[in-house]
Amino acid sequence: MQMSGGPDGAGGVALLRFATALCASSDLAELEHRPVTGLGRVIYAPMYTLYILEPRTGRPWRVAPVNVSETMLARYERLPQGRDTDPLLAHVLASGGPAYNMALMSMEEYLESPVYTRIVSMHDIRHVVQVPVACGQTMVGTINLGTSDPDRGYTASEVRLAEALGRLVGVAVEGIRAREDLDQELERTRAALELTGSAVVVSDPDALELRLNEAARRLLGQFRGAEEPVYGLIAAPPDTPAGFSRSVEVELLDGDRARLHGYSSRLPREGGALVTVLELDRERPGQLAGPMVALTPREREIAALVVDGLTDREIAERLHLSHHTVSQYIKRTYRKLDVDSRVALTRLLLARREPEPTPRLPFAW
Repeated sequence: MQMSGGPDGAGGVALLRFATALCASSDLAELEHRPVTGLGRVIYAPMYTLYILEPRTGRPWRVAPVNVSETMLARYERLPQGRDTDPLLAHVLASGGPAYNMALMSMEEYLESPVYTRIVSMHDIRHVVQVPVACGQTMVGTINLGTSDPDRGYTASEVRLAEALGRLVGVAVEGIRAREDLDQELERTRAALELTGSAVVVSDPDALELRLNEAARRLLGQFRGAEEPVYGLIAAPPDTPAGFSRSVEVELLDGDRARLHGYSSRLPREGGALVTVLELDRERPGQLAGPMVALTPREREIAALVVDGLTDREIAERLHLSHHTVSQYIKRTYRKLDVDSRVALTRLLLARREPEPTPRLPFAW
């Protein structure tokens, strides 16, 4: 196939460069610019426009015109003889394939059509090819090619090339929208992680540093060594199960010893990120271990602060949790230990075996 860029070799190089530029587009604004600078090198098109349709309304919201005035494009959108009655667009929508004005009608018929007399005649565009830009089975835009040279029409091979370029742009749009959807989902996830009371660390193979939410940053600020113990918790050989837990001993800034627990789960994709929930379990000598065995490290930590007489709000401030989260932990602790109040919980955890009474000796005279 011979392209406008020259013989097969030169045209193939231009097409490859165009495809590479499209795939490298990070967003629709960049995609709009790349066809402007590259499309004319791949196919004969003295005039052309790229439309990307707004997903909800189907109306064009990005137009990249070359040698086509904004005035003509505005008339095409606003006048009854424009988009809504364009015979080429109607053919594209009905067939899902390309439309060439000279394949649908004669030149005389085209010159007498309302779309030409009211709109396209502004630039005397004689030959027009319109092709769909599709993501899968959904049309997301069009590419319109044109020339005012009445003697330079489009060959069947050029129409097929234009159709292929429309599919190529569609693949690029699909990739951009998928990345945008993923970015939005990541933003929502990051916002949720910041709002949660749990300390969460995300280790992504593609990232150089750990990502910590605010609760995790505050928790790590309580002991020496900062992130070093966390790496010990999350370091895992390839055969490690998707979910695992570990703990390491850490030294707190106040000199106390504690255990840092990590509960890790890998996201279900190849080389997926590792998400770890951290809990700091302070060692509290002198408290009964029996009832505490049924509790998680975080529940034990909060129960111990309840015994110390702290209110829910004070515990929340101490552990950098929300007041609601602390209340939920305490309710779960009540259920596990079968108590119904802070007083009952305190009595249970501070209970001591009463000393055995001293045996009475027989009365001796």
